[in-house]
Amino acid sequence: MGILGKRRGTGGTGNVPAQAGPAQWPARHNRINEVAKAAGIGVLRVRCHTTTWDYLQEEAKAHHKKGIRTRPEAFRPPTDDEIVTGADGIVTVPLGGSSLAALYDWCFEAQSILNTELERGVGQRVGRAICEALENRAAVRGQGDPSAVIWLDDQIAADNPTAAQT
Repeated sequence: MGILGKRRGTGGTGNVPAQAGPAQWPARHNRINEVAKAAGIGVLRVRCHTTTWDYLQEEAKAHHKKGIRTRPEAFRPPTDDEIVTGADGIVTVPLGGSSLAALYDWCFEAQSILNTELERGVGQRVGRAICEALENRAAVRGQGDPSAVIWLDDQIAADNPTAAQT
């Protein structure tokens, strides 16, 4: 497969906080099968901070423009009119299957040892979140949740759960 396709099991993502979802992503997941699952999704909403979305959008576009294996047209993020921004800066972005697949493909590609720890860490977090959502697909057509949401940003608890109570 060569150095470009080699995955690194460790790397700089050890400091990424634990997240619910499939362990060992992407090590135990077949890239082609996973991206195919994502491509089959009709619509899914992604919720994250506006700067997180801006970063992901720029990275996915750049990845697909410079890659000879993929076409940039696969990633078709919604227009600004379709993105809902809350007062807290959290955006809700509707993504169709091809755009979700292109973003997921970037998550796999970001794990290359040629990328920075930041790229690998963000790619791993987003990849895990997408993977978890894809594992919850409806078993029967027409029984899915059209308002399904992938939360990419963790929320910080209002109170410190480890603080001693008096």
